[in-house]
Amino acid sequence: MRKIWGAFLGIVLLTTVAGCGAGRTMVMKPPDSKTVASGVRVVRGQSTVVVPEEVSLRFEEQLNKRLFQAEEGKEPPFAEGMDLKLVYRFIQYNEGSQFARYMLGGLGNSGEGTLTVSVCYRDSDDNELCTIQSEGKIGSGFFGGSFSSAVDRCAEEIAGYTVANFK
Repeated sequence: MRKIWGAFLGIVLLTTVAGCGAGRTMVMKPPDSKTVASGVRVVRGQSTVVVPEEVSLRFEEQLNKRLFQAEEGKEPPFAEGMDLKLVYRFIQYNEGSQFARYMLGGLGNSGEGTLTVSVCYRDSDDNELCTIQSEGKIGSGFFGGSFSSAVDRCAEEIAGYTVANFK
């Protein structure tokens, strides 16, 4: 019985220590054909919500890191260039309540924070190729989890879609 109780406590502890960030991507307008790009340019568009500058900077830093920096022993996914323009804009922002996430441990949607970004991909002639919306969420974590987890997850979703569809 002690082993079961110890395992249960260990799982609960790991759940509270790890930031419980999640993400998803919805394709709003799929591409008509396959486009391959070697150079990508990231451009901030006109957002429909106000996002704190530190959140905006972290998002762009994380997106650029995932698009232009190589993992150890590998080539970077893209170079900075003009083949593909990724125009992003923030369309939903709710930092949630870190206190509620901490106190309720992610039960239900208590204190949940979310960030939604719309991305329009354009070719070198500025023709729209496709549009997606990506979301990052934080529901719990150590001391309520940091909203940075939601921002990072959103950037990860967008970079993953970009690599999967334009590389």
